[in-house]
Amino acid sequence: MRAFSILAVVLIAVFAVRGQQAKPRFTDVSGESGLKIAEKTGVGGTNPHAVTVEDFDGDGLPDVIVPTFGKPHIYYFKNLGKLRFQDATQGSGLENFAGDGTGAAVADFNRDGKLDVYLTSVRGGASRLYQGKGDGTFTDVSEKAGVLVKSPARSCSWSDIDGDGWPDLYLTCPNGPNSLFRNNQDGTFTNIAKDAGVELADRMSLGSAFGDVDGDGLDDLFVTNYQSQVSALFKNLGGGKFKDVTATAGLERRASSVACVFADVFKRGRLDLYVSTDSWLSGANYTEDQLLKMKHTVEPNILYTNDGKGKFTAVKEPLFDLKTLGHDVVIEDLDHDGWPDVYVAVDAESGNQWAVSKGGNPLWTRGNGKTWQEVAKAWGVKHEANCVCVPAVDFDNDGDLDLLLINFYSQPVVYRNDTNDKSWLRVRVEGDQHSRDGIGAKVSVFRVVDGQKQLVGFREIQSGSGYCRGSPLEVHFGLGTPAASYRVEVVWPGSKQPVVRDNVAPGQRLVVKEVKQP
Repeated sequence: MRAFSILAVVLIAVFAVRGQQAKPRFTDVSGESGLKIAEKTGVGGTNPHAVTVEDFDGDGLPDVIVPTFGKPHIYYFKNLGKLRFQDATQGSGLENFAGDGTGAAVADFNRDGKLDVYLTSVRGGASRLYQGKGDGTFTDVSEKAGVLVKSPARSCSWSDIDGDGWPDLYLTCPNGPNSLFRNNQDGTFTNIAKDAGVELADRMSLGSAFGDVDGDGLDDLFVTNYQSQVSALFKNLGGGKFKDVTATAGLERRASSVACVFADVFKRGRLDLYVSTDSWLSGANYTEDQLLKMKHTVEPNILYTNDGKGKFTAVKEPLFDLKTLGHDVVIEDLDHDGWPDVYVAVDAESGNQWAVSKGGNPLWTRGNGKTWQEVAKAWGVKHEANCVCVPAVDFDNDGDLDLLLINFYSQPVVYRNDTNDKSWLRVRVEGDQHSRDGIGAKVSVFRVVDGQKQLVGFREIQSGSGYCRGSPLEVHFGLGTPAASYRVEVVWPGSKQPVVRDNVAPGQRLVVKEVKQP
């Protein structure tokens, strides 16, 4: 009888552990979140197509801006805490945005310590720059700043391209030349795209991302191009000049590319590159053979590994070989195992009937650092919609990254991350001579063992990465195997001397300020 009792206790414990393992990592809290777009979000309704997330009112909680097709064209949601949001659009100063919004990115363009936002639109002349007041309200300064564009624009990204400490702005314009607005340091900008060599007037550009791919301290630029065209990598030469190095970088693939993300996928202190692809040209409903006969390509999403000098090689991983209608991509450590995960926004509703991959957004993880696994269903985020953007953000300030899905034909979806541990660090940087908001700064976290540094993770702070998405201007690290303390090193653009913080305890949001040079 005693043996039977012991066996029963053991079995109960085993099943309890299995039950814990089977519980999804994420919980859908959309219903009570307050993140709701207009009642009609179907065809011809109010359709969200972009998002940017930051703390616009200074209360320590990330707020949400969602541009849309269809009235009212823009939503601004104030974060109330505990994954609750309130529509604060009226009176925000964003109301004059004319809609068909397709991109959003944040920067402190005038260095006043308050975050500003640029919104792109495929409605010609409707893209706008809003200067933030720091209290959740904004002023349209587009005309005064000289950043109005007559042509439709798709996405936007910020970077200090010339190292003067003032963020510059890049716009992709699918129907005309792209724009690169250089910051004049007086509240105005000058379009230098042609002289800089980054217009791409002969291609249909969609996405863009800045990142220092060769480690020279200058942000390089990658631009995705659609309609079975070649995307482009531009090396930053300094002084507002770029050189097209696509061929020598190994990135000459011809595809209908959409999103691009620079991230250190393999934990080597260098920026790898993931590119999503619309393999089927949206809802064209052609078969693969028909598309090939029309001289189009039918290419899958792709991950490239970087050799550290800006030379890229495609990763041979069958799980990534998906021919989808891919949109945004977010690469973050969602489970704090120390390895970045890859989550892709997929149009699983309105796409080509011949598309071979449907069934919702895929999520890949590699907890052992070797083998990739698809875990979207197991983790509770295998959502099926026309998903455009997927920012990963710690909305409730509990240390793990929640997911926000922006869906073109349906309401936003909010997934709460229930990892709930202390194996993480969030790092925000504040520049002095360099970018005030830290754009372009490189952050490395190390575990120190027997006096030797072991790299835990490497990130670069970016604004406008992915597709039509702006994420918070900070970096998040999952720490994996716990240690008592860590070393954090921050290198600003154009500098080689890191600012160091030793004995950093895990489970905190760390602010690192640039040391003013004489």
